[in-house]
Amino acid sequence: MRVSTVIPVYNRQELVKPAMESALAQSVEGHEIVVIDNCSTDGTWAVVQDYAKRDSRIRCLRNDRNVGPVRNWRLGIEAARGEYCHLLFSDDRLEPDFLVDTLDLFDAKTAYVMTGHTVQGQGGYYGASSFQSKSIISREELLEAAIFLNPSEIQLISPLSTLFRRKDMLETLIDQIPNPFGIDYASHGAGPDQLLFLLIALRYPIVRCVDKRLVVMHAHEGSITIQARDLNLPREWVRWYFVNKHRPEFYDRYRSTLWVKSFVRPVFNSVYEQVVRERGGRVALGFALVYAIRWAFGKARSRGVKGVMKSIRNR
Repeated sequence: MRVSTVIPVYNRQELVKPAMESALAQSVEGHEIVVIDNCSTDGTWAVVQDYAKRDSRIRCLRNDRNVGPVRNWRLGIEAARGEYCHLLFSDDRLEPDFLVDTLDLFDAKTAYVMTGHTVQGQGGYYGASSFQSKSIISREELLEAAIFLNPSEIQLISPLSTLFRRKDMLETLIDQIPNPFGIDYASHGAGPDQLLFLLIALRYPIVRCVDKRLVVMHAHEGSITIQARDLNLPREWVRWYFVNKHRPEFYDRYRSTLWVKSFVRPVFNSVYEQVVRERGGRVALGFALVYAIRWAFGKARSRGVKGVMKSIRNR
């Protein structure tokens, strides 16, 4: 088996249909679709069984209890048989060329292949991301974007828009990350998904990108990410967890940039105080000043982009 699409699902008997149909529309050989139902209480299980009866590429599995979203991801990946693997969340969908365009770019040096995306809500399409001419990203450039600032618009949005090696996913997907804030990372995935990108990137020199919007994210109130609301705390703690465990040479710079961020939102201050308790040290004012200038420039540019998007939507 060459590639597996894993669709974790819970209580989405209608939304899962376009997700499954978009997976079935992929035109690559050696493709399987693994649907893992997290003990749904509505008609989801009957829907996925019906699809499996009609197409042999689909295997459907069902947990005997709800194990939470992230553990359900892992169970689906464990059940998959492909060398390459990706997660298709049950409220999202793929464009027909997703697998063709991403599989073609894999080689021994490549950690994973990312694509652009669009975001769709009740009022239609309202957001988009692409990599423009950024076809190759070095490991250090990616870590720079994920831990500090992101001037190159390297968007680690979601595993949905990324094709990985299945082996790498199994070895780096962590469903709980120790923290002093009571964050249950297994319950929403904001953090484990980010760490997945970072840990796999450590293993290879480059990441490749496809300059096409090949996935559609569905924004709705039932979305796990939207229900989680403010994700700044879990995502920032993951940055610290990664720096502390895997990139200690980043510490002085990380602490200095986090100090700047702590003036912006109280949630960052709580992480900053915990980091200082654990490691101590002093703020490097040079790092802090550079970060503050780049952050202010990035915010100004972001407001400009949002204004353009708003004007387009209002036409």
